[in-house]
This record gives sequence, C-alpha cells and structure tokens, in this order.
Amino acid sequence: MSEFPSELLIAAEVARWFRITRSTTYAWAATGKIPSVKLNGAIRFVRADLERWIQERSRRVPELAPSQTRPILPSPMLAVSRVTIQRAGARAIRQVTKRHSSQQSSPSERRLPTADLGERKEKR
Repeated sequence: MSEFPSELLIAAEVARWFRITRSTTYAWAATGKIPSVKLNGAIRFVRADLERWIQERSRRVPELAPSQTRPILPSPMLAVSRVTIQRAGARAIRQVTKRHSSQQSSPSERRLPTADLGERKEKR
C-alpha cells in the first residue's frame, strides 16, 4: 500500500504559520512563490512541501541579504547644474505663459469680427 499523503493545510493555517494575511497566502500561491496544490478548485498546501520551501529559502538568505538591504536614510541629493535649473525655470515660465494666454482667449472674452458687428447693427 501507498503511504498516506502529508498533512494538507488551508490558506488560513499557512497564513497563521507564516504570520501573513490569508490574501497574501493566496497571492503567493497564485504566483508560485510558495508551493501549493489545487484539489477540486480549492487551494491546499502540503506541510512537507512548505517545510522544504522554508529550508531552501533559509539556506539562500545569507547570499541574498546584502543585495536586498536598503539604507535607512535616503541617499544624499545629487548635484544639479545651473543649466538644468535654468532650463526647468524657462519651461515653467513657458507653461504659465501658455496657460495665461489660453485663459485670455476664452469664449466670453472673444470679440466678433467687425464685419459681423456692422451687419447686426444694420438689422436692428
């Protein structure tokens, strides 16, 4: 006879074990980050597979740790040249000028051509 399968866990049990949310457990299973099986449409997790996954990841952590770390404080601001600042200022002035000119030519401020005004005066 065959051996009994390893213990099957549901997402809530895995979430409690890993101290993550149940939705994160499902997301990790969907992306293949953690091993899972689908039985009749239900996602289940084999305890032995998860324990093996943890062991594999715990062996790789020291190698990956330095590349995954980030400084706590933000990096110092990069130097910006005077030319870059002048170009940015000129661009901002052009944008403001363009907005200002488009607001002045709004429909309420537009004037009709003089020929139309003359014809309207004659009809009155």
